[in-house]
Amino acid sequence: MRPSHRSFWRPAMGLALVLAATPAPALAQGAPARAAAAAPLSASLTGMARAEYEAGKLLYQDGDYQNAMIKFQRVYELSHDGRLLWNIAVCEKNLRHYTRVLTTLDRYLVEAGSVISAADRQEASDLAAAAKPLVSALRVTVTEPGAEILVDDASVGTSPLANVVWLDLGKRKIHVQKAGWKPFDRALDVAGGTELTLTATLEKDLHQGRVAVTAGPADLIAVDGKAVAQGKWDGALPSGGHTLRVTAPGMSIYQSEVLVQDDKSREILVTLAPLPKASNLSKVLWIAGGAVLVGGAIVGGAFLFKPEARPTIDGTLGTYSLSFGGRR
Repeated sequence: MRPSHRSFWRPAMGLALVLAATPAPALAQGAPARAAAAAPLSASLTGMARAEYEAGKLLYQDGDYQNAMIKFQRVYELSHDGRLLWNIAVCEKNLRHYTRVLTTLDRYLVEAGSVISAADRQEASDLAAAAKPLVSALRVTVTEPGAEILVDDASVGTSPLANVVWLDLGKRKIHVQKAGWKPFDRALDVAGGTELTLTATLEKDLHQGRVAVTAGPADLIAVDGKAVAQGKWDGALPSGGHTLRVTAPGMSIYQSEVLVQDDKSREILVTLAPLPKASNLSKVLWIAGGAVLVGGAIVGGAFLFKPEARPTIDGTLGTYSLSFGGRR
């Protein structure tokens, strides 16, 4: 039989100080002030569970609370005896993991409830009362069911949470995640002894970005072949490539491919150029035509004044006599 925990958990004043500074209570060698019908814990364990339990007691007595807790957790996994949860809770207290003290005590009262006495329950309540000023209770509401809630990267359950989440003193990191939704992150400063509330609003992860187009007041803006606005447009588009087209009467057409990236924004300024006027277009055509005609005349003249080719005559030339004076 172990000594009663009541020799350690003094009531009334100084409980919180005792929790942090006083040497730990004796561990359960059976259930604390066991119910008469329950066999002692040490007598109920056999084989590997018994050996691990004895090792855990030695480590605890030597002040190695972390490894003692590991041994007691191993015994609990082997035996499924809820009385081991008291030993684990006391180790967590000495490691100053006060939120784990409270959650482990809750499990202890449920799982060992049939073999512990009223005095045992009171002792657990005293320990919980001493720990609560050193923690804060957090009630988390999530807009989507089935989202995983993590505190300092450790999962505490999925939404909706029926119970409060206990937070240790200091800055705590809250993370909520669900597939297909953007994660929610919030940092909380925990002072202890208070109850906090947090609403996590999840947004669909749509893989989209935003595009803002500014054009002339009368310009028609079309995206992917659909008119969306005149003059200005700002909207969300799915990530990927899109066709932007801006038109106006008497103006040149602007068309471009726009690449949209996740959660990115793009601003596009479009200035259309006026088309040439009809009179100016005629002059351009006349000048162009004249150049062709002049060129044609030059080409024609070259052929007109080109010496005519004479046929080639094959044969023998005769002999001619030239006179430079009177007759002979």
